[in-house]
Formats: sequence, C-alpha cells, structure tokens
Amino acid sequence: MDSRKIGILGGTFDPIHYAHLLLGEAAREQFALDRVIYIPNNLAHHINRTDVSSGDTRYQMVKMAIADNPYFTCSRLEIDKPEGSYTIDTINDLKMMYPGDELYLILGGDSVIGIDTWYKADELLKSCTILTAVRAGDDLPTLDKKRRELADRFGADVRLLNFNRNDISSTEIRQRVKSGRSVRYLMPDACIEFMCIKGLYR
Repeated sequence: MDSRKIGILGGTFDPIHYAHLLLGEAAREQFALDRVIYIPNNLAHHINRTDVSSGDTRYQMVKMAIADNPYFTCSRLEIDKPEGSYTIDTINDLKMMYPGDELYLILGGDSVIGIDTWYKADELLKSCTILTAVRAGDDLPTLDKKRRELADRFGADVRLLNFNRNDISSTEIRQRVKSGRSVRYLMPDACIEFMCIKGLYR
C-alpha cells in the first residue's frame, strides 16, 4: 500500500475560524495531502491565557467547522492528555497510529523562526516535513535563511506554503462577541450558533 501524506494542523482553536480552514485547504492543495488532521491542544506550554475554553468545547467546534470537508478530520489526541503534550509527543503518537505515512506539520512563519528552541527540536525537525505559511509582506529572506539553517543543522525539510488569507484571528472573534458585535462571515454558522447556545466569550 502506498504511503499517504498527512497534514497536521494544531492550535488552541478558541474558536476555530475561516483562516484556520483556508490554511488547511491551502496546504492540502499545494502539497497534495491526502488528509489534514486538526488537533486542538491542551493548555499549551507557551499559552498564558487562563480563560481558554475546555478541550471538549473547542473539539466540538472544530468538528462542526470541518464537517463538510472529506479531507479534514479532527483528533482528541492532545486534549485527552491531562498533563498536556509537546509537539514531538504528538508527532510520535501519530507515527504509531499511521505507520509508513508521511507527516507534514503546518506552522506559521513566526513559529518556524523559533522552532529550534522547542522541546526536543532536534528530534522534531527530523521526524516530519515542516510546511511554513508565508503571506504577502512576510520577510522571505529571513524565512529562507532560517529554512536553510534548519536544513544544515538538523537535516530538516522545511517548505514554504503560500497563504495570503490570514486576516482573521480568534482573539478578534472573542473580543467581538464580548462587545456584542457580529462575527458572521468570520467563522462557520454552525460554530456561531454553538457559541450562542453555550454563551461562550461573553
């Protein structure tokens, strides 16, 4: 059986919005991925917010958001770990779940700049292909220099992912909900209805 190409898109997703979905689709299309797995994280080690919605709440919203895309799926892999999970732990778990398949970790350019400081960065950078989202206006020379540096130091395979549609943020959505403003057209209607029912971000 031929190996599959599986994209991994992690994040807090509090809440998920159209930029998250567009990023997954851009990665799938540009790199011919067979599947993109959205993985809501447990309280990530670098997040300072204390008001993050529960893992179950964020997982339910992601499931609603991706329901109509047959190439997208959602995993509870990280939120079901009460102690939290580092990225390398998630990658190793996925390697056991999908033996022989190729894993593609989808990240923003800012994450890639500091990825060599992450927990077990050496192991992580050798374990999967890194797709780094690049937007118009990003510092391409710096990103390309970092990509080559990671290749030289770790043997990393870092590829640039063209993505120009990233003008939505979860922070903005939470602020708009709190102030009573509309979030229509920023995220799927099913997620908006879910937020209203649960009274999220108010």
